[in-house]
Amino acid sequence: MEDLTGKKLPTVEQVEIIIAEYGTTGIDEIADRFGLEPAVVHATLDCLRRLRRISEGETAPAIACYRDDKLESIVRCAGSKYGYV
Repeated sequence: MEDLTGKKLPTVEQVEIIIAEYGTTGIDEIADRFGLEPAVVHATLDCLRRLRRISEGETAPAIACYRDDKLESIVRCAGSKYGYV
């Protein structure tokens, strides 16, 4: 993954929108809409692809929404609302 040091990262809410609109909105359009660099959107999608679906009966650990202002923690928090960890 590209080094994102110093780049504007998406918020949890923006990642939730990216999840909801995945496949219907282009990367450049998302980047323009949220004022992000396309590389950040690419990295966000890469993080989303690495999440795994929670099996029925499982629950997301409370730590899923512990955020340390890194892209992975932001994506994990947003994904937990959709059944991913």
